[in-house]
Amino acid sequence: MVGSVIWSAYDEFVIQRFSSTALLSVLSVVALMGLGLVELSALGDLVSRLIPIFVFVIAISTVVNISSQVGLFDEVVSKLEKIAPKHRLLRPVTLWVLLVLLAVVVTIFLSLDTTAVMITALAIPLARRNKIPVIGVAFTVVWIANIASMPLPVSNLTNLLALGSDAFSGTLDYLSYAWKPALTAIILVVAAAAIITLFYARISQGEEVIRGQGTSTSKHGYLLIICAVVVAVLMPVLASPIPYWLSTTVAALLIMAACVRHNKYLLSVDLVPWNSLLLVTAVSGVAALVHTIGGAGWLRDLTAGAEGFVELVAIAGAGGVAANVMNNIPAFLFLEPIVSTPVSYIALLIGVNAGPIITPWASLATLLWHDQLRRAGVDIKWSTFIILGCILAPVVVLLSVATLV
Repeated sequence: MVGSVIWSAYDEFVIQRFSSTALLSVLSVVALMGLGLVELSALGDLVSRLIPIFVFVIAISTVVNISSQVGLFDEVVSKLEKIAPKHRLLRPVTLWVLLVLLAVVVTIFLSLDTTAVMITALAIPLARRNKIPVIGVAFTVVWIANIASMPLPVSNLTNLLALGSDAFSGTLDYLSYAWKPALTAIILVVAAAAIITLFYARISQGEEVIRGQGTSTSKHGYLLIICAVVVAVLMPVLASPIPYWLSTTVAALLIMAACVRHNKYLLSVDLVPWNSLLLVTAVSGVAALVHTIGGAGWLRDLTAGAEGFVELVAIAGAGGVAANVMNNIPAFLFLEPIVSTPVSYIALLIGVNAGPIITPWASLATLLWHDQLRRAGVDIKWSTFIILGCILAPVVVLLSVATLV
């Protein structure tokens, strides 16, 4: 009787997952076909920009999810715990500070998507073991991943798109314009993270759904070592001139090859958040189609030839709104024609990087973060995410833009 109920629930879950995947696949195909029919070159440009991003997401998700299954992040958490003081008050504070520093560094040098996947997988067991509010830590990670993703071109794929324009002569030129708003955004998001963590530390933890978690690493000793070495090498390589999609692909293939002989059960299609990728594809196709037929032309008049505070806020605001409507990558591509100078590009990046923390689909990093929470058994209401984002996003965007004037 119990077995039949469990099997029925499993069948329902599989059917729901398959239905959503099928629907998103159809929407993606329709959007891309429509774009191709209107202008084939626009389709080619969109695909050429999205493929490296998707290869990176597939590869990094594979690396991190297998590493998580064999207990790598539990081991990292144990190392952090060893250097933290034993005092019952100082210990959680110290570990939270270490987590924040790690999240900021990883976001800056390894990209927000890496933070969303890697640091989330590390942060949840760290919080659970040390009486740090899991919900507060979860918001800390996703906010830092998005808002702290502007200092370097590699911090966010939208930054790389901007660097590839004619506005910047190179990384140093980009840094000369980006460092002030980037530093402002980081200070603000760390302050917000501290507030939300203290808030959840003072209230009931009833919203946290904490399930048993504990990966036995004894049977994965050999694979655990391989994952540790691959991840340790991958992190600095991601900050090198080697294409990010290439380095993560090599890392994923190495770990998958190590699984083939004795740990085939760790390999599954569920390692990759396919629905998130399909959603980005569909929305990007629609955004590119609207742009191709001239749907964004009216926006040019709002910002043409001016770089005052009001005009820059208008650019950043448009970027934030568009990102929350359609996702930050297609939002940047959609609004790129309205900017031409370095300062206006930075304003747009502020909008599409710090602004998309309101809707679930606004940032691929948010979708990846939520996928990691689901795997860890943590439940956060999207309504809470939206309300907090509506408070934080305008503050960060406005104050960051103010540093450009």
